[in-house]
Amino acid sequence: MKNRLEEIAEYADSHDFSADMEHGTWHPGGERDPDPMVSTSLRLPKSLLDWVRGEAEKSHVKHTALIRSWIEEKRTGSEDLAQRVKRLENAVFRHSA
Repeated sequence: MKNRLEEIAEYADSHDFSADMEHGTWHPGGERDPDPMVSTSLRLPKSLLDWVRGEAEKSHVKHTALIRSWIEEKRTGSEDLAQRVKRLENAVFRHSA
């Protein structure tokens, strides 16, 4: 019994896509994102990455998106009020316990 991926691969191997592509348009050097996303590698201690992943899970986002949002907040100074209050509460109550 074939799985769905095998069925798609078999279809792609035997299908002529030229008719499907006939109505498409080609934009050589067309509209490009002025600030494209790029990949980078970041080395973190496992314990820190585990913590980041936990924070991301709480927010229902990927850990990479959370890291990017933290960096963007730092760059723009756009941390919202709720985040600032939470950060301050964590700092105050963590030390007073």
